[in-house]
Amino acid sequence: MAKGGGSRVGSPKRQKVALVRMDATFFFERAVRSLDRHDLPRALKYFRKVVEYEPDNPVNHCNLAGVLSELGDYQSSNEVLERVLHELDPHMYECYFYMANNFANLGLYDLAQEYASRYLEVDPEGEFAQEAEEMLDILAEEFGGQTARRRRDGRIRLRGEEDVARRFLEEGRFLDAAAYLEARVREHPGAAVERNNLSLAYYYLGDLRKAVETAESVLESHPHNLHAKCNLAIFYRAAGMEEQYRALVNQLRVLRPIQGEYAYKLGTTMGLLQEHRAAYEIFSSLARRLPQPEPAVLHALAAAAANLGWFRRAAELWKRVHAADPASGIGRYYLEILRGAVERGWSSLPVGYQYLLPYADAAPGFRFPAAKGAGPNTGRDPWPSEAAVRSSLMWVLHNGDPVTRRQVIPLVVAFGGADVERALRGILLSEDEYVWVKQAALKGMFRLQPEGIVEISLPSGVLPVNFRPESAKRLAQRPEWQRIVELAVQELQDRGEDTLAKVAMEIWAEFTQLIHLQAPRVRKPELWAGALECAARHRCHLPFSRKEVAERYRVSQQGLGDRLWMIIETCMLTD
Repeated sequence: MAKGGGSRVGSPKRQKVALVRMDATFFFERAVRSLDRHDLPRALKYFRKVVEYEPDNPVNHCNLAGVLSELGDYQSSNEVLERVLHELDPHMYECYFYMANNFANLGLYDLAQEYASRYLEVDPEGEFAQEAEEMLDILAEEFGGQTARRRRDGRIRLRGEEDVARRFLEEGRFLDAAAYLEARVREHPGAAVERNNLSLAYYYLGDLRKAVETAESVLESHPHNLHAKCNLAIFYRAAGMEEQYRALVNQLRVLRPIQGEYAYKLGTTMGLLQEHRAAYEIFSSLARRLPQPEPAVLHALAAAAANLGWFRRAAELWKRVHAADPASGIGRYYLEILRGAVERGWSSLPVGYQYLLPYADAAPGFRFPAAKGAGPNTGRDPWPSEAAVRSSLMWVLHNGDPVTRRQVIPLVVAFGGADVERALRGILLSEDEYVWVKQAALKGMFRLQPEGIVEISLPSGVLPVNFRPESAKRLAQRPEWQRIVELAVQELQDRGEDTLAKVAMEIWAEFTQLIHLQAPRVRKPELWAGALECAARHRCHLPFSRKEVAERYRVSQQGLGDRLWMIIETCMLTD
């Protein structure tokens, strides 16, 4: 009712109403206004609406990530930024810098260094280049910063590789690595690095024929490529191609690369091939050239000495490893192993060249081969007892930093037991646990296959899961659920992406196992099939357009997106 008046008898006058246009711009303006007022919760609410209205605009997602970071939800912020890089715009390099800040705020300084370094490598003249340099200087000064130093001074890159495929290989995600690298090779057929890593992925997947063919193809176009030669020597040996193996090893044995990365690759390869004297000479030359040899180089040199039976030299080197990197415990661990070998009267000590976590070699079922001249009852076993290893690993699982806990989960799962199952249940049910730790715990549960229901805390709620494979068979055998995976696999195979089709099958098998107790109704298999293809590309860090995928499967973007994020959330595909 208008101010000061009553109702007028007769025909009512039509009133003009100004309709508010509810679109992305509307909510963006309110989000900015909320930021100006320092009302972060309201800004978050409006930026979420902006993303809903314009889901394909990467800037909207970055704004959302920024507010999440301001609110202290650094993990969710990084998940949004990962989504931008993997799905919307892989060239939005500033996301790496934003993620570095988030990791620093989480106290994960190695990851902060890695992402700041990654930003400088892909965009050295970028808007945040100076800030990234300053961050690396501070982290290196305050927390050691070996990863950052390796990247910045051009020396050997042993860990924290910026390359996605290398990280997949290091984490044992060989199928993902192969799918990712096949796509890269299709785009850049002459790229030697990608083809070398692809040959390794095939080797780890057990496809020796493809591994050999891919490595040989690198040498056809790059005859002097050392990485390809080293890989090929290992492949020839595994395939029993003795003549080719001997000819190639004779070539490698006399090489002495000057560049650190090549020297490390060759030395490690010669060690794997039991050519320990050549490995010792290579690592010895490398250590002399470096003003301060890294612990990984000193360890490799010590490993060569130990394999040759030069125990005094190995002890000196492992003492230097311990002095340079006491926190890892690697130097102290191998000194103890060496002491035991001496007490047993061993003539040599076969140890690996990789710079690994302590006790990584001593998982259940591991039996250390006796060296020449070692008798069965000449003293105590130099390897720690299974109980001691298990106790140490469980302590790390409960008290270590997130990155180390993620690495140690596969080792404790190898031991099994009620306490391991309890620990993994606690990780999966925790709302505050880091997603990469929960990912490892999820993989561990698939291996353990515990009895009864396991509850998993997801952003959308608690998901009950029965990890026994037989419990999900009825769901997977339903015609509409079979149709989903058939559609996605056929589409990928028709596009020549057979390896990615295998990734999709893996994801679907895992998803049906996780979701079968609360399975959604499937009305349109094409929606789920499109979402499954997107999930496979997302897991392998392959860019895709939801719009294009929706058009190919003739479904709506919104419906596809809803199912995609259900798969990603349930299978914890956030990286």
